Amino acid sequence: MRNKISAPVPWRKSINGWTDTLKAAGLSAQTIKSRRYKMVHLATLLMPDGPEDVTTERIVHVFAEQQWKPETIKAYRNTIASFFRWLRKSGRRNDDPSLDVPRVKKPRAHPRPCPDKYIRAAMEMATPSERLMIRLGAECGLRRGEIAAVHSDDVVADSIGHSLIVRGKGDKQRVVPLPDDLATAVMDARGYLFPGRFGGHVEESYIGDHVSHLLPAGWAAHTLRHRFATVDYSTTHDLFVVAELLGHESVETTEHYVAMPDGRLREATAAVRLTESATWPSH
Repeated sequence: MRNKISAPVPWRKSINGWTDTLKAAGLSAQTIKSRRYKMVHLATLLMPDGPEDVTTERIVHVFAEQQWKPETIKAYRNTIASFFRWLRKSGRRNDDPSLDVPRVKKPRAHPRPCPDKYIRAAMEMATPSERLMIRLGAECGLRRGEIAAVHSDDVVADSIGHSLIVRGKGDKQRVVPLPDDLATAVMDARGYLFPGRFGGHVEESYIGDHVSHLLPAGWAAHTLRHRFATVDYSTTHDLFVVAELLGHESVETTEHYVAMPDGRLREATAAVRLTESATWPSH
């Protein structure tokens, strides 16, 4: 868990005001906590400059000094852009020094659906609670944080069986059908499926650690979500349906989750193979 850090005094009032706007916008507590942490960290790095004095050059210099991965740089850039956009709109600055901070162009990641053989092996080693974690990822496509927050009250009856109301990123809700036995297990929890030690539910890192421990090296909880997307698309051939189930606003995002089935790739290469190759000399 992250160590709690306090905002530097020159930044504290502005960060608190910006945080209030995030709350007023209805963002989830986890999202607000994450963004505030990043902004406080950036403020510490930008000291002794205050929010009214910091320049684009100074921000770029701080970013350049960090050994961050592209996705981390992108997250911090989005955070500081949100902060200074609010600072300008609220009249605390006349300009926005974050506008000219270079944007990160992440290389497109290839889908990595976890193979079913690894999932089956993990299920054999898992505790009953861990099996539910795996199934919610592989069979329902839930993110780690969504798995952690599953509650019995989120199960609703539909015309065929039961579905789960999932609260995703930005508190956006979607409905995901549940297998009957999985629905029963969630309802039987009579509260959070994975309760925290001191109330509430476990952290998403708890889910990630348990699932990753059961899978081979290089295969994490998120690859179960890729597996869900790939299998669903091979069945429906409808990216819009898969996007809806995953909670994506754009099918372009969903495309990054769907891997082309191995059989389709082999069919494609077999179709262009030179048929006489078997009669050719080997050297």
